Parts: sequence; structure tokens; C-alpha cells
Amino acid sequence: MHSFKRQSGVAAIWFVLIFIALASLTALGVEGARYLNNKARLGDALETASLLLAAQEAKEGDDVKNQALVTKVARSYLPDAESTLPELKIYYKSGEEQVTIDKKEHTVEYLQYKVAASTEHDSWMDMVSVPSFDETQNISNFAAAKKIAIKSGVSDAFLVMDHSLNMNSNTCQIKYPGSNIYKHQTAKLFIAHQLAHEFINRKQGISVDKSKEDVEPIEGNVAVFPFDTRTSNYSNDQSGSRNLPLCQNHLDFYSESEENRINGTGVDKGFGEIDWNHQDIKWLTMGEALNRKDAIGTYVNETYNLQGTMGQWLPDAEKHIDYRDTVNSIARRNSLADTSRESNLMAFPDNRLCRGNFMTVSITNPKFNTEKNKVSGYLGLINSFTSNSPITQSSAHQPGSYIGGWSASYQGILQALNDYHHHGDKEKQSTMVVILGGGDRPNLSDDVRYKNGEVIDHSNILQKLSEHGLCEKIKNDYPKLNLFAIGIDVDPKRLKGVTKSMGGCIDDANTSMIDHKAATGTTGSTDICWGGTSPVGTDFSLTGYGISTISAIVSAGLNAGGAAGKKEEIGSIHDRRAK
Repeated sequence: MHSFKRQSGVAAIWFVLIFIALASLTALGVEGARYLNNKARLGDALETASLLLAAQEAKEGDDVKNQALVTKVARSYLPDAESTLPELKIYYKSGEEQVTIDKKEHTVEYLQYKVAASTEHDSWMDMVSVPSFDETQNISNFAAAKKIAIKSGVSDAFLVMDHSLNMNSNTCQIKYPGSNIYKHQTAKLFIAHQLAHEFINRKQGISVDKSKEDVEPIEGNVAVFPFDTRTSNYSNDQSGSRNLPLCQNHLDFYSESEENRINGTGVDKGFGEIDWNHQDIKWLTMGEALNRKDAIGTYVNETYNLQGTMGQWLPDAEKHIDYRDTVNSIARRNSLADTSRESNLMAFPDNRLCRGNFMTVSITNPKFNTEKNKVSGYLGLINSFTSNSPITQSSAHQPGSYIGGWSASYQGILQALNDYHHHGDKEKQSTMVVILGGGDRPNLSDDVRYKNGEVIDHSNILQKLSEHGLCEKIKNDYPKLNLFAIGIDVDPKRLKGVTKSMGGCIDDANTSMIDHKAATGTTGSTDICWGGTSPVGTDFSLTGYGISTISAIVSAGLNAGGAAGKKEEIGSIHDRRAK
């Protein structure tokens, strides 16, 4: 009996020891696994939080707000934790470093966020007499994320600006004092100028929208390519004259043999082979040109229309254009001037070429560029551009017939691409923004006809250039040139040949639209002009809506071109378990 009691006591001791061991192992197995899982989940939560901080480019001055965000994310991953994090620290770091992207070394700016935190949990198996976890248990972990921006940003911005009389829809007419010469002003043209101003000011990192604290500056230059039916520039090297105005064509036309084979015209020269500045040609009157029995008379007769209320001559006949050669010539052309504006070609009373007062400004122009000390001069130049020249309206004697005008965005786009090819920095992100007041005209709805009665239709030219390789050339040869379109009183997505959905090269998402009446909010937006002798840009003023709209649209255009720097978000580049 005594032996049995002694053995029972030993068994009891063993039972207690085994129970303690089993309880400890159970606590370790059940709750230990729980806390290991919680630690991993906390790491996931902090990784998500650090990525959110990087995406928002969180500032150290907003640390209280940032900690609240981290706490909210952690609680969503660990709902059984206490509502507050007993330990939470966000480490902010920024600077520059070298990284390799696409096998090239880049200097980048970075923002780095490291988040360390712990959560507090109530233990399920807290036992006083058994080795187990404390009544409450803290779990700790950390994670890090980094956001980098390639410092190159946007190299250059190329603005292709509509200065045709498409921009003078809903315009007003006013006479210069003491003359019969009319000057056209338009709120739409004013908005186009303000868009150009905003781009140019961005060179200095400022904006017309004073409510914006941080505006990403353009690191390159801003080039401007105004167009109506053609583009206009100045040359210092023709006939010994300085600053000779030039009317520029950027299309290639069929040769004499191609004309005879394709169009059966029976000419001895292709349209592009005629030297319109030749002494025997340049001073011809319209009647003298029409009566010639050679290629000149053929081409002028073909495109001179007497069926309407006034005669109209437009030499860019669509059927004479060599689209594929035009696309291929972007790279090989250096001199793009087609004819000087002082020639009689430009003085034909009813021609539709280069009627405005504007000029091209290349990114390499030494006089007008966006160096900080020259910005004001550049803005003044843009502000003086108009969409019609008084001398043209005076010679036509019917200024009202020019309202609504004709335009050729393809001429401006081709010139801008040529400038980018020869002078742009192909290694950096650049953006081209096409500012449009309407589609390319004339088109079928205008019912303007050639001499033979065929309708003159230029609305297909830009689309046909795309069909003959323009978009592929941009994609393959200029992969870092991003395209954007802004419409003034017109949706670019509705214009033939502009966006991809309409047979063009620009992504539909990279478009914006401004309603000039809403943007100006002044009595000068329709029918009535105030301050009639002032340059374009001083007749109207912008409301707050107009200012914010233009600033936002320019920002969208620059973002489409990578102007704020190519953003590369990299999450958890640091092992959160590493020191």
C-alpha cells in the first residue's frame, strides 16, 4: 500500500510535468504560428503603406497624416490588433543616384520611405503557471519603397498652332483707324496664345495659375510652328536680303513623269519642280499665269475656282501629293522654304497661302528661345501673331469672305517633325502638342471646286500621310516623342486624321478641349471687339476657370510627353527583414 501511494505521487509529478510541457508546446504551436503569421501580415501591410507613401510623394512635414495612413493600412491587415500602433516610425530620405534603365545609365531623383511599426495583440493562451506568451504581445516588422524620376524630364516642347481663319469662327471685324483695312481678332486665337504662354512660362517653372505651388519646369526649349494653309518663316540668305519672309511648303509632289503616268496631266514639270521664285514667274499676275500654255498655266488653271462669289487659288492640290515621299523626306530635308512671300505668288489677290502675321520659332532660334532672360521677348513675339494679314484682306476687297478660312495642320506637323529630327534631343522625352481650331479645310462641306468641277478636299491629307507611314515613322524613329492634341471649340477626337480612332497618330486619351466662350467670359468673345488696335491677347482676359483650365491642359500635355520626368515606381526594393 505504501509502495502504491509512492508510485501514485511520482505519476502525479510526471503528469504535471507532461501537462506543462504539452501546454507550452500547444501555446507555442498555436499562438506562435499565429504571431508568425501576424508578423508576415504586418510586413505586407507596411509594404503596402510604404508604396502608398511613395505614390503620393508624401512629405515629412505631413508625418501625422502619414502615420494615420500607415495605422489604417495595418489595421486593415490585422483586424485583431489594438487600434493604435505602440511603435511607429517613418523614415524619409531623398537624393540622387545612378540607375541602369534599358541598358543606359541615368541620374535619377528618388524619394524613399522606410516604415517600421509594431502591433499589439491579446494572447489567447496566457497561462500564469505554464511557459506561454504574455497577456499582450507586440509584433514588429518594417518595409521600404522608393520612387524615382529620371532627371532628364522633357527635353523640348513642340507646339503646332492653328493660325488659320478656322480660328476666327465667331470673330469680329474692326477697321484700323482711318483706313479700309480690316483686322480680325478672335477669342479662340487668344486662347491659343495663352496656351503657348503657359508652355513657355513652364521653362521657368511658373504658371498662369497662381494657385499652383509646384509646377514642373520644362528642361528643354519650346518651339512654335504656326500654320494656316502653309507655315511661315524668315531667312537671312536669299538674294542678299535679311529677314526675307518665306512661305513654306512641307509636302512632296509627283515628278513630271509621275504626273503624266498617274494623273495624265501632260505637263513638262511636276508641281514641286517649278521654281515659283524664278524671275520669269514671280511677277506674273493671276491673268498672266492662267493664260500660260505650260505646266504653270496647267496647275494654276486647275486649282483656280471662278464658280463661287470670288475667285480662289490653292496650289496644294491633293492629287499631286506624293505621300510616301513626303513622309520619307522629313529626315533628309534641311531647307524647307518653298517660296518667298514677296513674290507675286503670295500677292495673287485670291490665293490662300501665308496670310497671317506669324513665324516659326525653332528650338535652335538664337533670338527667340526659352532661356530665362529671353522669355519675355518670346511671349511678346507670340502675342503679336495674328491669323490674317491686312494686306491680303485689302487686296481681296472682300474681307468677310475670309472668315472661316482654310487650314492645313499637316504642314505644321511636318515642319515640327523636321525640326525635331534635326535639332531635338532623341535621348530624352519630348512632347509635341497640336493646338487646333478646327479640321483641315477646305472639305466637302465647303463645296469649293477645282476648275474642272471636282470638289477641293484637304481634310483627307493628314489621314493619308498616316496611312503612308507617318505614324510608323514617329513610333520607330522617334520613340521618345509623345503626341498630344488640344481643340479650341472642337473635340480633337472628331477631326479626321488627328487621333488613332480617326486614322491619325495621337492616342485618343492624349486629347483635351477648351470652350473659348466659357474660358474667356468677356464681351469680346463673340461679335464685339474691345480695344480694336491692340495685338491679339490684349482684347480678352481670362476668368479663374480659364486660367485653371489652360494650366490643367498644359499639365496634361506635358505629362503625356513625360515632362515631369519618367516616373518609375519601385516597391519593396529593400528586403524588409534585412537590416
